[in-house]
Amino acid sequence: MKLKQNSIVVISFFVFSGYYALLALLIALGLTDSTRLVTIPLRMITTILMLYVLIFEFKSIQNNKKNPIYLLFILFWSLYFIKVLINESNLYVLNRRWYEYLFYAVNFCILPFLMFSKISFNQYKRKILSSLIFSGFLMGLTSLYLYKAIILAGVGRISMARYSGIEDETLSPIALSYAGALTLTLCFYELVFNKNKKITYSIYLYITIILSLLMFFLGSSRGSIVAIVMSLPLFIIYGGAKNKLKFIVSFILSIPIIIYGANKTGTSVFERTSNTLESGDFGRGNLWVDAWNEFLNNPILGGRIEIGFYPHNFILETLMATGIIGVVLLFFLLFKGFKNVYLKSFKDPNYIWVFIILIQGFVQHTFSGALYFSVVLFFSLGLSFSQLKQNE
Repeated sequence: MKLKQNSIVVISFFVFSGYYALLALLIALGLTDSTRLVTIPLRMITTILMLYVLIFEFKSIQNNKKNPIYLLFILFWSLYFIKVLINESNLYVLNRRWYEYLFYAVNFCILPFLMFSKISFNQYKRKILSSLIFSGFLMGLTSLYLYKAIILAGVGRISMARYSGIEDETLSPIALSYAGALTLTLCFYELVFNKNKKITYSIYLYITIILSLLMFFLGSSRGSIVAIVMSLPLFIIYGGAKNKLKFIVSFILSIPIIIYGANKTGTSVFERTSNTLESGDFGRGNLWVDAWNEFLNNPILGGRIEIGFYPHNFILETLMATGIIGVVLLFFLLFKGFKNVYLKSFKDPNYIWVFIILIQGFVQHTFSGALYFSVVLFFSLGLSFSQLKQNE
């Protein structure tokens, strides 16, 4: 049982921010060229750990084998796998080897969904949340160490560092920004809804918030602003009068820090967002149009899984790859997951943080990344169905 608990902690840590914290550490140690020698075994280890936890939950799986949610989930990914094989057999140009799509889908989407939907949420909720926040804390620390020159130079976005004469290797700006947004809102959740926190824990949360803002500024992703904005109403919807006041006070106190940090780092996130709102251009226009046209050419079961590259929108990618059938299956899963966590959060605020992650995962993978990399979305979706299982 102890090994199972530790496995869940490790998996939760590396589900998103912890993975990039490790990458940042490798870069800081000058091991940039060796990252795949670490990250690939790490993915193999997390895959084994998730399978190990699922074996523990075998009885639960047997009891819920008639649950239509799991049938629809299996049908969706079976359709996607078939389309990958068809694309390979038809010699379509793919950005990766065909088996990489299958492995990434299993590791980032399928196993996280199944494992987190089967574990006891009540038993592991604090372990999971603590691991997520701690992974963001460590990612913030490693980013601070790795990019101190960029921060002091006021470059604004790490991808622009090379144009300022700074040749340091950098993480993905998108990963930095979304990790900052997610950790920031989870810390706010703890400050507002956790009634049993100690002073030392509150200090830890405030330090993590500062580090999260740093990552958010360095990444300067427009989508991460949307993710935060979409998450904030939950604090009003589910908070009582006292919690609403705590949230408002915390938010107001954060404004000077945000302004100071934005000026100090020279972040372009607000300028980029403003320009996007004025122009309506999210920078993915051509990719989205190509994906939409591919869907229109093959509306029922979809056509190619990629057109040179994925469209950075999991909905359009699902449409182009699996057609109407695939998107209906996926949307039903998403609808049930959102509905469940929305209703459950009214009864117990412990579930609000799952809702936060689900919203941010949805937003993140609507603006960036590939369907088979949508770990934040499917991990939180699995947690929402874990709650559903407890109600049945």
